Amino acid sequence: MRAKTPTWRDGYTLLELIVALLLFAIGGLALAGGSAVIGQALNADALRERAARIAAREIEILVAGCRSAASGHQSLPQIESDWLVSRPDSNRVSITQTVTYFASNGRRTDSYRVLRNCH
Repeated sequence: MRAKTPTWRDGYTLLELIVALLLFAIGGLALAGGSAVIGQALNADALRERAARIAAREIEILVAGCRSAASGHQSLPQIESDWLVSRPDSNRVSITQTVTYFASNGRRTDSYRVLRNCH
């Protein structure tokens, strides 16, 4: 009697399935980690943009009331805003605006300076 030759069945071996699952798990973890980093970056950018808008708004207000502009401070959630008004001469106003907020790498301060003529 002759022995039967083994027949190959269609499908995957257990080892192939384990390797495939491992690769999918690693890919999923990489995707989740990347998403977390992107989320943190978006939050930091939103706070930086909000601080810049606050500074621009305050400078516009001070320039509009050029002759009566005075130094001051404003405390907002997550942001501290300070402005210093000086007059180099009777027709000009100098404004130095600083906004301070906490970024992912610590405390950050952005400064803006404007010199405008008073009409």
